[in-house]
Amino acid sequence: MRLLSSFLALLHTVLSRLLLLLIMVVFCIPTILFLLLPDKIRYHNRLCNQMQYAFYWLLLKGTLLPIRVRGAENIPTTPAVLVANHQSSLDIPLVGSLLYAAPHVWLATNELMVSPILRFILPRTTVLVDVSSPIAGMRTLLKAMDMIQEQKLYTVLFPEGGRFSDGKIHDFFGGFVILAKKTGQPVVPIYLEGIGKVYPKGVFLLRWHPIDVVVGAPMMQEADESNEAFSQRVRAWFCHQQED
Repeated sequence: MRLLSSFLALLHTVLSRLLLLLIMVVFCIPTILFLLLPDKIRYHNRLCNQMQYAFYWLLLKGTLLPIRVRGAENIPTTPAVLVANHQSSLDIPLVGSLLYAAPHVWLATNELMVSPILRFILPRTTVLVDVSSPIAGMRTLLKAMDMIQEQKLYTVLFPEGGRFSDGKIHDFFGGFVILAKKTGQPVVPIYLEGIGKVYPKGVFLLRWHPIDVVVGAPMMQEADESNEAFSQRVRAWFCHQQED
């Protein structure tokens, strides 16, 4: 039985990776052209937005896994700050696909600039937050706010600040609270379940497991609520989803 299970996992992994490789090849040239476009065209060109959504959608289909989404109607039709727990690199197309073809930008830390490929891609698809010091971090966060408001973009980020494969909800960094407060945008929590079991960091074999995506109702900071209290309230929503 264990041998059969291992064989099926290997077969699933090989088929899935072949599909993902094919998708990468097909999108290689369009992606390079997309990344070379000026910001205004890249974020607001309808064709570019649809291509980005198609890329997310095909990546998810290429996993050959069952994915169930609940609460997608909770994503506002106007820009918002989307926050999700982070377990796998597949979290990116999972969350990105929920926006369909809406213009959006990711927030990431500059610690990810570890290879020439990422140094080319990340500055053109994300706002990189400098985490070398609190002052540097706030400076880049303010820059992000200006761009998000000017371009009227949805913002997507992982407030845990990294990937965790232990299945727990870790402490949140409070940058998303400041971002939401200054832009006047609601925070939309997105809980991802099962993806860490499918493709955890450093593992080759894809494991068969259903993936659940739960989109919560938009949350706004109350007038008398501190930044820390609001951050904890958002985190408590994730902990509640995990307990259900």
